[in-house]
Amino acid sequence: MKNNQSGIYNSVSVIIAFLMLSISACKKDNTSSTASTGTFYIHLHTNIDTNEVASKTALYRDSSGRHFSLSTAQFYISNIMLHNVTGSMYTFSGVTIIKNIDSEAYLVGQAPVGTYDYVMFDVGLDSATNALSPTAFSPIGYISSSSMWYGCSSQGYQFMKLIGTADTTAAQNGTNLVNFSYEIGSSANLKSIKMPVRSGSYAPYILTKGGNQYIHVICDYGALLSVVDFRTQDSSNTYGVNPTLSSSIANNFVKMFRYEE
Repeated sequence: MKNNQSGIYNSVSVIIAFLMLSISACKKDNTSSTASTGTFYIHLHTNIDTNEVASKTALYRDSSGRHFSLSTAQFYISNIMLHNVTGSMYTFSGVTIIKNIDSEAYLVGQAPVGTYDYVMFDVGLDSATNALSPTAFSPIGYISSSSMWYGCSSQGYQFMKLIGTADTTAAQNGTNLVNFSYEIGSSANLKSIKMPVRSGSYAPYILTKGGNQYIHVICDYGALLSVVDFRTQDSSNTYGVNPTLSSSIANNFVKMFRYEE
């Protein structure tokens, strides 16, 4: 009888040990699940100084008093990164945005929950992407409509394309409007933008599980084109007319972006 009891106790001990091991295994699986995430969007406002461009034909005043319009204002954003207040950087791998004048809100992607205090991005495309034809992307042509591709892999894409009209009169009375067109490309004109650390009235972005956060950025084309004299510099193309002006505009990319809120 004693031996039978001992056998029963041993069996119970084995069962308990098995149950404890099973519970432990379940807890381990839950702990190793992927981190909680939320979704970031970037909202890019088309401005000339403090004036939001609502018409493709209307003239808007920049900070120096010039008046001009924009019928086309489009560019690439790539290599988007967010800085976490813990000190780490989160990169949205493979995300490229084509900003155009008709749209403002763009999906960036999912990121781990946390507090982020500034954003970085490139204006343009990296060398490898810039060498690919539009048919190399899925869906085909996503990276470029034909209007943004120079037509050969050696030249790649226009990183920024601007078309509009400008008032060239001293009085800025609109009596002498000229058409302008600026096309900026080439790996030499790929520029990295680091936005300021958000503090004070610009609160950090707090991303919660399953939540959405919008990064509102003003794109000020008045600040961008402050290096241009519309009276004598109405066109530029990196691979054609006045490439030096294209480089000057590219060097000014850093001045065109500021937080909206």
